[in-house]
Order: sequence, then C-alpha cells, then structure tokens
Amino acid sequence: MAEIYVFPAGSPKAGRSAGNDDGHLARPSDVPDEMWAAVESVRVMTRINNVRYREIPVPSTLADYGIGVELESGGATGWLMVLYNLRPRTDWNSCWRCVAFARLPLEAPENDSLAPGMYWDTMCDYLDGAQPDSMSGTVTVTQNTAFGATPGPATAGCELRVSWTPLDRTGPDATMDAGSQVRSWAAFIASTVREESPVD
Repeated sequence: MAEIYVFPAGSPKAGRSAGNDDGHLARPSDVPDEMWAAVESVRVMTRINNVRYREIPVPSTLADYGIGVELESGGATGWLMVLYNLRPRTDWNSCWRCVAFARLPLEAPENDSLAPGMYWDTMCDYLDGAQPDSMSGTVTVTQNTAFGATPGPATAGCELRVSWTPLDRTGPDATMDAGSQVRSWAAFIASTVREESPVD
C-alpha cells in the first residue's frame, strides 16, 4: 500500500510528492510543521495485522489539510479522516478534528434496542485520545430483508458516524499524534469482527 498521505483534492496543496531515496516522502514546501508531523506519525504507526489500509481523498471543503484512511477487517469496514485547519475553529475548539464512519456486522442475538449503546460504549473505550466531551455522532441499526427473486435470510448491521477533537501535543515534540488516532479507529473496527466457530 502507498503511504497514507492525502491533502484535499483540488487545492493548490493537493497531491503526493515523490519519495526520497531513503523511502520517506518529500515534504512540500507549503505544508505546516504541525501537519507534516501528523503525516509522519501515520507513516510510522504500528499497523494491526488483520486490518487492510487504503488511503482515500479528503474533500477540500472539510479543512485546509487532511489525511484519509479506509479500513477493512473481516466483515467490518470504515474510514477515518484527520482534518487540520490553519486557524482554530470554534466548533472544534482546535485546529484538529477527526471524522469517522464504520459499517459493522451485527449478530442476530445482538440485534435489539441495546445494540446502539453497546457499540457506542465499545467505541469510546478505544478512543482514549479524544478531548473530553468533544465526541458526537450517531449509531444506526440497519436491517435488510430480501423479497421476490432475491432469496436469503434477513441480515442486520450497525453504522456509526462519529467526530471528535483529538488530544493535541501527544506525539513526539508535542505534536498531534494522528497515527494513534488511525490505529485506535482500526482497532475498534477489528474488535467488532467475530471469529467463526468451527463446525463439528
């Protein structure tokens, strides 16, 4: 997989620079130190073995800069965008914001009114790098029932749409550790995949 490093498409800063001989990405001259440190933290983060990572574009309407990552583990998928604005935003209470989505499997015994709260609480346990009281979002339980020529049992799932302000100054040299944000979201997604029981 290519290095995770995406700036907003369509902006003057868009695109990936060629790498150096040592394998590191070349830093564009107009990228702020804070953003470049975030890029580097994602580049060197420890990846989770059973998660596939793929970079995705960050819409230029969301922020001045961004890192976009799509994640897949078993039957669970999702994405995370780490956004950076040159000026602090009052609704973020920061220059940084994380926006994330996950589509998760939902086992039949869990398909009840308690499922949204269960998934939200589990997610919060993984996201310890968020500013207190900055997390907001929705949990939606989905049910698909087949009709007509499309036979098959009903299936259920769960979708999370979440945003939070990450803790700043948690990385090297008091930078924002974007890599830990990506890894936490990946770990949460991977945690929702149940191993199939062996058939006797």
